[in-house]
Amino acid sequence: MTPTVHGNTLIGPTATDIDDPDGVNTTAAELEDIQKKASNIVKNLPLHSVITSFAGLRAHEDGHEFIIGEVEDAPGFIDCAGIESPGLSSSPAIGKMVAEIIRDKLLLAKKSHFKATRKGIFNPNSLSFEKRQELIRRESAYGRVVCRCETVTEGEILDAIHRPLGARSLDGVKRRVRAGMGRCQAGFCSPRVMEILSRELHVPMSGITKSGGTSCLIMGVNKDSCKEGESNGTL
Repeated sequence: MTPTVHGNTLIGPTATDIDDPDGVNTTAAELEDIQKKASNIVKNLPLHSVITSFAGLRAHEDGHEFIIGEVEDAPGFIDCAGIESPGLSSSPAIGKMVAEIIRDKLLLAKKSHFKATRKGIFNPNSLSFEKRQELIRRESAYGRVVCRCETVTEGEILDAIHRPLGARSLDGVKRRVRAGMGRCQAGFCSPRVMEILSRELHVPMSGITKSGGTSCLIMGVNKDSCKEGESNGTL
């Protein structure tokens, strides 16, 4: 069991070797095993409040060793493979090691004005009631809740979009401010987040994606939204 910094609790995972390289499905047997073992640690787990379950694949190295370095037959490609359970704890050291490999290969010099830390996204929930009311009077976007499950406001989404390396997709917003991370899994807030992204990035709704690339969500418009004289689109 793992508590998160946002107040959620993760239970699991299992670690079952499978042969199907596309097998990312969860199974009833595995989920039941997770619930049984987690219940041995904490009694009366509110399993009726589970938000979602998920699975993933990772490459399995026969010797259970980390493989980190430039690939011999693919110059410029840095391999980070075979990283199993200790990977999360090891990730800062792995990142530092890979950065040093790239630095040495490209003969890079450290920026004299390099900033080692980034300013975090402002969280209105950290304010007292009085301070938050003052903020909303000053910037009304912080008073408009977009994601009801996680109580994420339009002001926070705007911050996520306009900060350095800002969000450009639904998942980009989700990773920065948790809009869409709640019980409905973005079922209610996705259209509104897309509208905000479209407005702030000056792109049509059809250009807003779930996670970049070709992960488009809208294929066209319905006939009721067309102006007189325009041809009907398709859904």
